[in-house]
Amino acid sequence: MKTQSCFKILVVTALFLFAFVGAGSATVTEPSCDVSLTLTPSTLMPGETGQLVVTLFNAGSTPLTIYKVAITDSRDVVSVSHPALKSLGSIGVGKSMVLTFPITANDKEGTFYPSLSVELSNNIQNTFIKYPFAVTVDSKSVSLSVIERPEYFEPDTTQVVGLSIGNLRSNQIDSVTVTASGDGVSCEEGMVFAGSLTPGASKDVFLTVITSENTKAINLDVSYKNGPNWHTDTITIPVEGGELRTGAELFINNIEITTGVTHTTITGDVNNAGLSTAKGLVVSLDGAEAVQPYPVFVVGSLDTDGLSEFELTFVNPEADSIELIFTYKDENGNTYVQSETASLSAVQPAGTGFSSAGNPLAAGIAVVLLILIIGGAVFLVWKKGNLIPKKEQK
Repeated sequence: MKTQSCFKILVVTALFLFAFVGAGSATVTEPSCDVSLTLTPSTLMPGETGQLVVTLFNAGSTPLTIYKVAITDSRDVVSVSHPALKSLGSIGVGKSMVLTFPITANDKEGTFYPSLSVELSNNIQNTFIKYPFAVTVDSKSVSLSVIERPEYFEPDTTQVVGLSIGNLRSNQIDSVTVTASGDGVSCEEGMVFAGSLTPGASKDVFLTVITSENTKAINLDVSYKNGPNWHTDTITIPVEGGELRTGAELFINNIEITTGVTHTTITGDVNNAGLSTAKGLVVSLDGAEAVQPYPVFVVGSLDTDGLSEFELTFVNPEADSIELIFTYKDENGNTYVQSETASLSAVQPAGTGFSSAGNPLAAGIAVVLLILIIGGAVFLVWKKGNLIPKKEQK
């Protein structure tokens, strides 16, 4: 009987202890911490520094104490300015802690896997987390190609240069700008802002540049940011001087000069035999006093193979010739001036219809012949007076 009682007591005691131990172990929980990482830029160039942002989130039911956070296993592929952070305090339930590690890539390219190591405790149990992450190092930059340029760069004139910029990297680049540089080179825009380029995207930009006689090359400098890092790539355009073969080319003919009572009039034709439109074409003169009704003549735009008449009026010529001035612009607003000399030695009275471009000898012979014909006719009429009927006398 005593034996049975003792046995029952032992069994009850064992169950009580088992229940107590089981209840005590149920309250001990593992520390629960979620880790997330963001590297900016997502892909580094050799020698670049990026920012690794670490977020630790307390997903458990008790506060977490963070003892140490470090970057390990870098194997000299990337370097960290402060590889370990210690005694960082605690994270409340449902709260997070954000840490930043500057990471610098070395010269070797490829994808590497350092680790984030975290030592923490929930004040009941300590734990250690090792979290590998990828770091990609790639030297690819931007592609640059010239898509527009003049055949020749005329000194001291504005000319448009077009550039296509392509992003060869696997991450976005930002703050893309283009400037022009070189000996005697200036840019009307100063700087052209192209913005951001996503991976594989491209953008065309255009600059209005001015060169000088000393300019040998134009440098187009493209600057951009990869994360916080600035880079500059350059493409060079050799400058070949000369006249622009694709511009307007004016030919003047059929010039005729007649003199009147109050002024002299000069007329003619202007033809554009070039490959571009002569915009805002105006005809004026030099070497005489321009007067109304046509002191200047506005042709306007004269297209390729276009033909226009012009007329100018003037008095008091300074010499036996005057200069016809043809002023026009190209599509970029550059001004061009072309002149033509017109001789006044063969000016005819108004109404004669003779041209200064004709043959003076032939004109004189024609006048003499006309006088002879008229004189001969008069003589015949006088000589043969009997051809005129007389009145009969009664």
